[in-house]
Order: sequence, then C-alpha cells, then structure tokens
Amino acid sequence: MPLRFATTRRRLLFLGASIASTFGTAIAAFGQQPTSAPKPPAPQPPKPRADGFVPVVGPASILEKNGKVLTDKVLIVRNSVDNKLVAVSPLCPHRNCVVDWKQDTQKFVCPCHASEFGVDGKVLKGPSEKGLIAFDVKIEENRFFIKPRATDKSSKTISG
Repeated sequence: MPLRFATTRRRLLFLGASIASTFGTAIAAFGQQPTSAPKPPAPQPPKPRADGFVPVVGPASILEKNGKVLTDKVLIVRNSVDNKLVAVSPLCPHRNCVVDWKQDTQKFVCPCHASEFGVDGKVLKGPSEKGLIAFDVKIEENRFFIKPRATDKSSKTISG
C-alpha cells in the first residue's frame, strides 16, 4: 500500500506543478499592457483673431432655420423685438444646467430650477443670483464669431 500512496503523491505534485505553470503563463500573457498606436493630441481651441473674436460655429443659416444655435460654449439667438443677435453662455450659473431659449417670451429659462433670464442675460427670476455670461457676436462669411465682453458680465444685445 505504501507504493500506491507514493504514486498518488507524485501525481498530485505533478498536477500542482502543471496548474502553477499554466496559471503563470496565463498571468504573464494577460498581465501585459496591450500595445496600440499613441492617441492623437486633443484638438486645440481656435485662437482669437487680432480683434479678439473667435469662430464658434457655422453656417450662420442654422440660426434662421432652428431659431437658435447651441454649442457647449455659446447659445446664439436673435431677439425678435429689435432683430439683434444675442450670445450668452448656455450654462445657468446656479447649477450649470443648459438653459432653453423661449422665443415667445424672449427669455432664457433653466429647466432644472426654473431660473429665468432676460434677453440681456440678466436674472429675472431666481434661484440663480447671477446673470448669464455674455459675448459680443457677429456674422462674417456665413460664420458666427464671439468675443467675451471685457467690462459687462451681464448680457446685452448687439447688432448682427
């Protein structure tokens, strides 16, 4: 009987070594970082022109078709009262929700907490205590260009 026990121990030892070898190879194979091509650099924002304006979106005909132009940086609308362009940050200063433009009431409205802003970007109804960030805006060569306002942080309308 001792011979049979020794054979079983050898088999067990051999099986353990085989399993360890297999797992060692698998760990080495899966533990390596996959090689891939380097990621391209992130696109750089456009640089301001000499007059400080930066292109944001085009073509300008989008505004006439949709009634507004929205990017992650700017919301551009046309004031139906005086036909001037208005450009503001689309983010409500209260909680950074994207505001909606209500053409019929000429207001920007935050869908999260119902803050309201006039066409000039100033607060009409809280809870937001700050107005929307305003930009100067113009259309050239069928593209919109914006420039941050240097002195007034509340939006005013400007000619298109």
